[in-house]
Amino acid sequence: MENKPSDKKKALMERYAHRFGAMRVRTLSHLGLDIFETERDGCWSRDIDGRKILDALSLQGVFNLGRRHPIIVEVMRKGMERLDLGNNFLMSEEQLTLADKLAATTPGNINCAFFSSTGSEAVDLAIKIARGYSGRSGIISANECYHGITGFALSTNSNPDYIEPFGPLMPGFSHVPFGDIDALRNEISQDTAAVIFEPMIAEAGLLIPPADYFFKVRELCDEHDTLLIIDEVVTGLGRTGKFWGIEHSSGVVPDIMITAKGLTAGMYPMAATMFTEEVADFFLTYPYSHYSSTGGSDLGCLIASAMIDIVNQPEFLQNINKKGQQLAAGYEQLMINHPAILESYRQVGMHTVLRLADPAGGFRMNRYLADEGVFALLATNNTAAIRIQPPFIISEKEIDQIIDALDAALKKM
Repeated sequence: MENKPSDKKKALMERYAHRFGAMRVRTLSHLGLDIFETERDGCWSRDIDGRKILDALSLQGVFNLGRRHPIIVEVMRKGMERLDLGNNFLMSEEQLTLADKLAATTPGNINCAFFSSTGSEAVDLAIKIARGYSGRSGIISANECYHGITGFALSTNSNPDYIEPFGPLMPGFSHVPFGDIDALRNEISQDTAAVIFEPMIAEAGLLIPPADYFFKVRELCDEHDTLLIIDEVVTGLGRTGKFWGIEHSSGVVPDIMITAKGLTAGMYPMAATMFTEEVADFFLTYPYSHYSSTGGSDLGCLIASAMIDIVNQPEFLQNINKKGQQLAAGYEQLMINHPAILESYRQVGMHTVLRLADPAGGFRMNRYLADEGVFALLATNNTAAIRIQPPFIISEKEIDQIIDALDAALKKM
């Protein structure tokens, strides 16, 4: 059903358009996402007009534990009694504790870390480290990737919507089709500092590579003394049913890994660039070549550590897979109900994407789902796809509500 804004909301939207741009407001309105959140709890939030919204996106992982998880809120409350950002010219036990917990989860000897505030910053640092360590400049990424919108991270993108207004981009960057090992073999050279890939690419409609792909990527990188960077900003911290997405290629050890979004626990900006002890030797020569006044705050590290304690438990990860299977069962029924509209779906753990027959169908699905009170988002690099990535804490009943909303939206399609 159509939700007409109240006079109060209309006034807020006019002010918002003035401060942040009219096109932003028009786009959100077109997608049915002209929402001013007020209360938020668990998998739900409430619009200023009183409408309840069920979260089926988790903000690509920021709200993996839902909104205002009670354990996280309590950790933050207690932390604020004694902590603040911290002084990054000094040392921090909170940073050390989080680095220890991350090192206990990462493959191989990825035991070192640097903390920042956003995924884009973490990607920028990963590329800086790769270039500084190797003495090379070439960076290879995937055609339909998304690694961020700042500096080096922006130059990894190939989507013209992100890059055209800001060219020329930084030199030394090239792209290959994801999952095509021959294309990578033809592109990699003695000037390639690093290859940067996500384990799966949700922004392109959840591209999943062949089972042996990352083993071959690792071999190619070793042959050329090239570093392998794995971006786990979306896939990491449990989203795929394993703590890290690269674990689906068991035995593959990257040189550098990146995490963000879920590290925030939905409460404090946090990101991490993690790397092997060998790569960390770069900082022996250049110990202060990278710095952040606000990244890796003591309070943020405390919150991120609590998030890891919750998620990195066998039973918790098993439950993610169980809920992913419930979503997949619902999608199977939707495929039967709407064969001409719903082309396919992809599902790994609770990392799921629906693909529509209409090349631009994601825009309409976004609107129709919002009308049903469900917040999801189309894939920006594949407008035929809609991302469904609900919080890990979602109940079976709430999953059924998402499936029902998808069914109603597909009927409108």
